Amino acid sequence: MNQTKRLIAQGIQKNRRRLWDWHLELAAKMPPAFYCSVDLRDSGNKIVPVDSNLFPAGFNNVCPEDQRTAPPIARANIEALMARMNRPEAKRILIIPESHTSNLYYWENAHALSSILSNAGYEVRFGWYGQPPMPATGPDGEFKLKTVTEKEVAIHSFEIKDGDVMSGSFRPDLVLLNNDFSSGYPKILDGVCQPVVPSHRLGWHSRKKSDHFLHYNRLAREFAEIIGIDPWTVTIDTEESGPVNFNEEKGIDQVANQVEKMLARLTTEYAARKINRKPFVFVKNNSGTYGMGIMVVHDANELREMNRRTKNKMSVGKNRLPIESVAIQEGVPTATLVDRLPAEPVIYLFGYETIGGFLRTNSERGDEDNLNSQGMVFRKLCMTDLRRPLAEDPWANQDSSKALETANPGADTADADEPEPVLELVYGSIARLSALATALEIQASGTPIAECH
Repeated sequence: MNQTKRLIAQGIQKNRRRLWDWHLELAAKMPPAFYCSVDLRDSGNKIVPVDSNLFPAGFNNVCPEDQRTAPPIARANIEALMARMNRPEAKRILIIPESHTSNLYYWENAHALSSILSNAGYEVRFGWYGQPPMPATGPDGEFKLKTVTEKEVAIHSFEIKDGDVMSGSFRPDLVLLNNDFSSGYPKILDGVCQPVVPSHRLGWHSRKKSDHFLHYNRLAREFAEIIGIDPWTVTIDTEESGPVNFNEEKGIDQVANQVEKMLARLTTEYAARKINRKPFVFVKNNSGTYGMGIMVVHDANELREMNRRTKNKMSVGKNRLPIESVAIQEGVPTATLVDRLPAEPVIYLFGYETIGGFLRTNSERGDEDNLNSQGMVFRKLCMTDLRRPLAEDPWANQDSSKALETANPGADTADADEPEPVLELVYGSIARLSALATALEIQASGTPIAECH
């Protein structure tokens, strides 16, 4: 375990009451997003989020034990949501998934998410948005898809009648989106009378990564002050650049100039902290997902001298939507290794409560690269050993001396089958900061956490 993680863990343990009070004050002002996943980077010198997804897939990659302990957390989150909206207790949930059939791993995710909610005591059904991909084989327009492990996922058609979402005789009390509608949200959802979570207005058609990190860095500085650490270790330099069109070579000089300035700032910070490596930045689609539209830059001239292939890659994101704005973000190399491969933690939350996560590794990438790309493999990162009752202090996972005794005292190499409690305490806390930042981001946008008309 490196010194940075040790200092953060000790700071959390020593100041857990102040952190709890601070968290409560923030949470009272801004309800959490229904769920999210947070990609983290740990360089050994700093630990920060690098992405936050409001419509997370990948629940199938969450540690199996964490999947088994997630249902009560999901239920508590749903009960709190319905209470905030003055709604009766939910019993039925309709999940609207992505409208594609070719990615069998996505359907493995959908099956895992449905299982968590079913095991929480809800009647769950999938509702297909748009034209079904195959003829119905059962009642209410039912058809079935297979996951990569041959599990069956039953999906039904649905319609909206006078504001009511209905799937045959199935009337959900809650509509859960696992589809970010990157191409633009369906206007038909504007008039739905059941709660829709997350709001269909919160997809990447509206969000910007740079906005999220503006809020995150503010919260991270407050967090650092409370636990008595250097804020640099938990903040990540991020700024927006645009409009830009890489194919038409518009705005590239502006992006390059901003990259040059950020690299200069990072060079100064590295020198002050005696970090002996060359800094780099990520230039990434500001409104994107699926790991698309991202490049690593060590020198601003790499942007000024881009070849046609790179320009094409940086011109479109998911669903071939044009990239018009980019986030320039401090590059954080990963010091976490699994089987000698670079790895990064991904943490899942319902509301502000972590449910688990996994380690994303990639045999085709290095420690500075985007690991969310071809060649990625997922390994266990279980948090169950740190689970505590929801009513307890969320920052107080266990006695600090015990945590430090059970932590891996060696290098920053994570054993995928032997989780490190201090590592998970720290990662969980940083992920919660990102979840808080997401709530601030949503609040600032004027979009409700859940739509209901």
